[in-house]
Amino acid sequence: MKDKYKVDKVEHVWSEKEDRWLYIEYNEQRKVIGLNFMQGDDYDYFKKCWCYNDQGLTDFYESMLYTFPIEKASVSTIEFMNKCMWAFHTAVVCREDHPE
Repeated sequence: MKDKYKVDKVEHVWSEKEDRWLYIEYNEQRKVIGLNFMQGDDYDYFKKCWCYNDQGLTDFYESMLYTFPIEKASVSTIEFMNKCMWAFHTAVVCREDHPE
């Protein structure tokens, strides 16, 4: 059996609307198995510092695929990823602002 967590393809996607670079890892079946992102357009900095899997973000994205299937079906995959990234970032910031 093939390793479903073995990275077979990596994409760097510029999202102009969201002003961010997306890092996306895929397995052989083209299932997303890793995500990360960086706000801003500095591609060299992105490649140097943000091209790795953020497992927390990836787990969050995977849970959103099952939690919001209608929303996922209504937009492109990249748009859905961006929505998940905004929600993840907002949750992290809120937790940091209110640790109690």
